[in-house]
Amino acid sequence: MKKGYELRYLILAALIAALEIVTVRILPLTYFMPTVPPNLMRVSLQPLWYALAGWLLGPGWALGAAMVGDVAGTMINATGNAVFYPGFTLIAAFNGLVFGFLLFRRAPSFLRAVIAVSASQMAVTWPLTAYFGTQAGWYPDFWLALWAALPWRAAIIAPFALLIYYAQKALHKPLGRYL
Repeated sequence: MKKGYELRYLILAALIAALEIVTVRILPLTYFMPTVPPNLMRVSLQPLWYALAGWLLGPGWALGAAMVGDVAGTMINATGNAVFYPGFTLIAAFNGLVFGFLLFRRAPSFLRAVIAVSASQMAVTWPLTAYFGTQAGWYPDFWLALWAALPWRAAIIAPFALLIYYAQKALHKPLGRYL
């Protein structure tokens, strides 16, 4: 990190955490999934914020922004369906790390975005959500929760990769001197 940029990174991390709270906790979309209790999957822009934090700030700051966004968002709990569980905060932290390691200070690339979203969804979010959800008692069976969520996790890779790629392209020029 360049000398004197700590305050800028802190402000940007707080801004990303705040955007995550608004889009994940206040304006989420949910859809019915009859095979896995509690029967709802949340659709939000959460991967976008983790990716932008990782791309702009690096793995450590992305980890922090993701954890702050998750904990503060759970405390705000605007949708009324969030309960704090440390396992889900770990998922947010690992996602911040994955995006940070794969995207930090790299030029926008659709292939890199696909790889980052694939790693985030298939190596972190998919198995750990099933595991921690089973441990918390929200899902009756780990394998049922794991395999029932697979089509959804695989289906969102391309749309989120496109969203991340175009967000990076749009922000690359104005924020280029900070990268």
